[in-house]
Amino acid sequence: MGAINSVAPSLFLNIYYKIIGKSDIETQKNMEKNIELEFRAEISLKQFEKLLSNLRIEQKLIRHTKRLSVMFLGAINKTNFDIRVRISSNGESEVVVKKGNYHAHNRVECSQKIEKKQFIGMVKIVSLFGFKSKVSERENFVFDLGNNTSMVLVKAGPIAYVEIEKMSHKSNIRVNKINLLRIAESYGLKLIDNAGNFNELCDRLTRNCDWVFDGTSSHMEKLGMILKDY
Repeated sequence: MGAINSVAPSLFLNIYYKIIGKSDIETQKNMEKNIELEFRAEISLKQFEKLLSNLRIEQKLIRHTKRLSVMFLGAINKTNFDIRVRISSNGESEVVVKKGNYHAHNRVECSQKIEKKQFIGMVKIVSLFGFKSKVSERENFVFDLGNNTSMVLVKAGPIAYVEIEKMSHKSNIRVNKINLLRIAESYGLKLIDNAGNFNELCDRLTRNCDWVFDGTSSHMEKLGMILKDY
């Protein structure tokens, strides 16, 4: 598959050690603040447009981008990991690692910014884990709801959904959860509240919008062609 950018391995190891706990005490203290509290709700395209219109009036739109992601799902020491190498149409690239059950609303998250030229190299590295993988493209509208809380409207072909999220510490998860649930209720959102419904949505996204990625040369080439648009 060719040489891998020499900077990419160190970036990945930095994230890896933070997530699995092979880091110093200070890093572990910082990790405690990296709990992504997130609730999701699927909505129709009609609901999407109505909610988008209302949010443009009521809240602050901080980002509207298209995002390309290569997602890797697998387990390390019987713990589920969700690793994503992604780039947005505004040029921002990053590697994100989420630790915990895929449908959970309180996964530990750590990210590292990378350069666009490192994107393929990072994909090659993570591919070596042999995780289940796919490539996705999403249109995202990110709104600032205040109090470090955001609402993301996501469109993927015929499918649309909402994410309400706030980075949290284990000491304030309970309070933050109550506040996020109140926000969801105020917008009339029916949250995805179990693994079955979450997996069903993911399966539909895979069938209708995404494509399975196997790390082969042909898939790397296909990914590289898509990457040119970012």
